[in-house]
Amino acid sequence: MARFGGNEFTQFSVPLVFRGRYFVLEPGTPPLLSVFLEEGGASVFEVLKNEPMQNPLSEVTKSPVGIVTVAESRGGRFLYKVRPGSETSIAFGRIDGGELAARISDTSIQVGGITVKNSVFNGVMAGVVVDDDGGVAIGAPLPPAVVKLLTSS
Repeated sequence: MARFGGNEFTQFSVPLVFRGRYFVLEPGTPPLLSVFLEEGGASVFEVLKNEPMQNPLSEVTKSPVGIVTVAESRGGRFLYKVRPGSETSIAFGRIDGGELAARISDTSIQVGGITVKNSVFNGVMAGVVVDDDGGVAIGAPLPPAVVKLLTSS
């Protein structure tokens, strides 16, 4: 179990990283997705267990059908949107103005044309890292400050 930002996470993985944001997935029906940034040794949540969180770093909204959209607080540039469900879908904003689609299920992570199936990423690894330009990397180490946040109890 990890406890950070006053929140408990029992079983979780970090399937995605995008622009310094860590996407934490917990099993459930539907799975629970949280997204946070590390800021000065503390966690700042944009999404907590599928719900938008107000914060000083971004503008976070939720549509009537449950889609959470996150934009930069300055300038309003689209960052990502999350559609929670049995298969969570995420659309990342690219530098060129386009979007890159991702899907996370209990057995796979799919980003663009890459699919990672039945993989386990321990507490110090992220599944897939997504760049602003749409590039992806698999199995990236998490920064020490983030590992400390995720493993402190």
